[in-house]
Amino acid sequence: MNLVYKKITPKDEKKLFGLIEIVLEDLENKEYFIPYEEWEMKNMFDEENYAPLYGAYDGDKLVRNGSTLCFTRYACRF
Repeated sequence: MNLVYKKITPKDEKKLFGLIEIVLEDLENKEYFIPYEEWEMKNMFDEENYAPLYGAYDGDKLVRNGSTLCFTRYACRF
């Protein structure tokens, strides 16, 4: 596996949401997971109000993602 780390752009939206779905389906214990709400999914690429997304790509396939998203409902402080 040859991973390349780069910013996830809106053109990779389907890949990102597909990856999130795979992770959600495979969680053994969903009791401690706070799922994304619809408005959060719609604002994933809003860099003006939230941090940009980054991902690990194996070729053209997105295999990991991460960000420092901070939604007001979690009262994040920087």
